[in-house]
Amino acid sequence: MLDQQISRRSFLKVTTVAGTGMLVGCSFQTLPNVSSSSAESRDLGLFIQISKDNKIKIISPTSEMGQGTHTAHAMIIADELEANWEDISVVTTSLIDSEYKTNSSIGVATGGNNGIKLWWQRLAEIGAGTRELLVEAGAREMRVELEKCEAKNGYVLHRSSGQKVSYGQLAESASKLKPSSSPILKSKSHWQYIGKAMPRLDIPSKINGSATYGADVRLPDMVYAAVKLSPFFGGEIKTYDATAALALKGVEAVIPIPHGISVVAESTWHAQKGIDVLEVEFQGGRTHDFDSPKLDQHFNKSLNKLGKAELPGQNSIDLEYDIQFLSHAALEPMNCTADVTKTSCEIWGPFQAQSKALETIKKLTEFGQDQIKIHTTYVGGGFGGRFRLWADDFIEQAVTLSKNLGKPVQVMWSREEDIKHDYYHPASKSRFQISFDDNGMPSRWENQHATGSQWVQNSSVLKWLDFNPLAYSSTAHAGFLNAVSSVFDPKREPHYDIEGVNFQQTVVGLDIPLGWWRSFMFQNTFFLESAIDESAYFASQDPFEYRMKLLRNKPRFQKVLACAADKANWGSPLPEGHGRGISICNFAGSICAEVAEVSLDKRDKLIVHRVDCAVDVGKYVNPDTLKAQVEGCVVWGISIVKAEEITFENGRVQQSNYDDYKIAKMKDTPLINVEIIKSEGGPYGGDAGLPPTPPAITNAIYAATGKRIRKLPIGKQTLV
Repeated sequence: MLDQQISRRSFLKVTTVAGTGMLVGCSFQTLPNVSSSSAESRDLGLFIQISKDNKIKIISPTSEMGQGTHTAHAMIIADELEANWEDISVVTTSLIDSEYKTNSSIGVATGGNNGIKLWWQRLAEIGAGTRELLVEAGAREMRVELEKCEAKNGYVLHRSSGQKVSYGQLAESASKLKPSSSPILKSKSHWQYIGKAMPRLDIPSKINGSATYGADVRLPDMVYAAVKLSPFFGGEIKTYDATAALALKGVEAVIPIPHGISVVAESTWHAQKGIDVLEVEFQGGRTHDFDSPKLDQHFNKSLNKLGKAELPGQNSIDLEYDIQFLSHAALEPMNCTADVTKTSCEIWGPFQAQSKALETIKKLTEFGQDQIKIHTTYVGGGFGGRFRLWADDFIEQAVTLSKNLGKPVQVMWSREEDIKHDYYHPASKSRFQISFDDNGMPSRWENQHATGSQWVQNSSVLKWLDFNPLAYSSTAHAGFLNAVSSVFDPKREPHYDIEGVNFQQTVVGLDIPLGWWRSFMFQNTFFLESAIDESAYFASQDPFEYRMKLLRNKPRFQKVLACAADKANWGSPLPEGHGRGISICNFAGSICAEVAEVSLDKRDKLIVHRVDCAVDVGKYVNPDTLKAQVEGCVVWGISIVKAEEITFENGRVQQSNYDDYKIAKMKDTPLINVEIIKSEGGPYGGDAGLPPTPPAITNAIYAATGKRIRKLPIGKQTLV
């Protein structure tokens, strides 16, 4: 049953909780150490707490943003621990210590599917090591041989006599034992939870309203703040008149903040009313003469510097594609509650990058790490939007105001501030010149790519090199820079076998805050899969068969593509006016293929009838959560295709709420089928569901109408 041994120089730290239970953490920095019962819990990287009533609390290193990571972490630990599922709860760590770091570059943070990719093995080892301690303690308690005992469903069982002792009864004695430096993991065949559809632990509290989000935090004597920021990125206050705001009932103060101003009141409602009547004039900023048409010219100028290949003869095509700026538009706006005293600082909120928040607080308060505590609530949508790359502005505002006022302050952004001051997914433009051999297959593939880059924007070295490593993701790239890019992520190897590839990229410098976004380089799949589809039709070949030929050296990709086509009944007759489109992507090692079926309604507006998906993410924890993640990606992909877009006029973002930043609604949601292909790689992650969706839909539009969509969103473009 136990057949996978882990060898480590160091593993667990264990201590008691004031004589009432057991704390289990891990340290990979030092030799094995069993702490005494007087040890401070802050000295441990704590992942499991077992109390005398047999309740098990798992302290997760990641935020729960609706992606189901807390449940997955519980499944991994519970499987190795042999715990009773009904006894388990999960919270996010409030300690920003080294043991909780996802990796050395981002510290304690959640994103990029790393909550599973980088934590599965570590958490499994912690569960296994804890189980071994409990079994040893159980054997001693029952005065029986260790070899005849096993852990099962929250108890240590003596097989021959049937005696058993609960984990809760053993917690204190187990905490005094020396932990193993090489715990043995269970074999896959004996997993109870991993790989099975388990109910999400966070769902019941979200349904009954007891879940705590940032807006639910309440502290004694707390006040509430609303903010108004400069409409120009980087702008500051020139003048303001607080008279009208201070005259309103409930308003207590008007206080300038970096790049804006705040109104503090007895409730969020009163604070927002104060903001509405506040007279303020801004100055400065970096984008006064910026608008969307000028942005388009800027991209064209950058591409023109790269040049275009002149391909001889008639057997070639010349293509150009555009992707828009996008907001995260998460349901929960930015917010933070801070309580700063003379000796400490605590904050509460929907955080995605806790280590970065810690550094921000250190600078603002000059406190040491032991004086700071970060409480992460449930997050109402992250998608990378809470990684604030220029500054942790909403955290900075709450901490600064609490420090100045000497009381707890909850800062809550309005929807308008949230959309107008997001860290946007960058726009991109890509050109292709493709020539074909006598069999209709590409013989020369020239591709020029221009994009804004959140990574380059924050790196002086990459700016100087004009090099965006992520630009190579999901392209048909080749050459020296491909090799350089692969240093950053070896999984970016091109999947299509295409002759004569020449990929060039340039970074478009932008004075717009750019940030990480779900499936961060999804636009490259739109560019590549659109060009592949156009190539197939130019060669008068079936788009599915054409791709299968280009994937002849990638059987894993062929399997996924064939599965999606089979589930969609590719090639079968469709109703008049309907069309199917197909696409495939490689996102950080995960493969997803999709087939979309579309038509137009009586007003010639797009209807997406169904999307069939096949996904290979390697190993996965919870298939139900994986399917939900892919389904969510598909809906978001539909939203990107139809209407989502951030535009600029006179240096200002034009969108401000869901009435003009239009996201997909229930009526836009088609039948979505997700087939999970089992494989042993990875784990890689489920965000691969987004990149294939836009090209599958636009390719289907062409199949149905003969109209190619090369610029997103469709918006007011005609489809006939």
